[in-house]
Amino acid sequence: MIDILAATEIQDSRLLALASQWQDALSDTGSPPAFERLQPVMGPQLLDIHWLVEEQGHPRRFRYLSIGDHVKVAYGGSIVGRYLDEIVKRSAQQRVMGYFDIAISRPAVVHIAGRVYSEATRPASGERLLLPVADDKTGRVNRILGATTHSWVAPNNPSGPVPIRQVRTYIPLDGAAPWSETSL
Repeated sequence: MIDILAATEIQDSRLLALASQWQDALSDTGSPPAFERLQPVMGPQLLDIHWLVEEQGHPRRFRYLSIGDHVKVAYGGSIVGRYLDEIVKRSAQQRVMGYFDIAISRPAVVHIAGRVYSEATRPASGERLLLPVADDKTGRVNRILGATTHSWVAPNNPSGPVPIRQVRTYIPLDGAAPWSETSL
């Protein structure tokens, strides 16, 4: 069985709580839970930092279904109904779509630490967690429950130092060895 907490160095207590709840909801076979199973146990602190995307179409696109208030700060308002490729700068799309694709298609948990919102005018310091979740009706893994913490007090207004790199750790659900990469 996958052990997210042993494979990552999650620092934020809210992300630790979400990872633990997601891990507890995994099926005995290691299949990702449905978002509907997790939503009732997500308190206000988790709902504030969460975002949920659904894979749609060919080529693959990710549409935002919901976001918390902390995430709205990063975008200056709601991005619900918009697609990831519409809000991420073209120069960052390959990197960002890459880790979204791995979370869905492998599937794998993705933990990002350090520089977040790297493509923004003024990036932030933070952490991000991507958790694959299944469709409640079909059981197909086609959603990502994510959560992002950041140092912005307002859009493009970070507080404190911003790291120059981010570290992405991938934890495959099939039991394969986790791996990490650094970029930026």
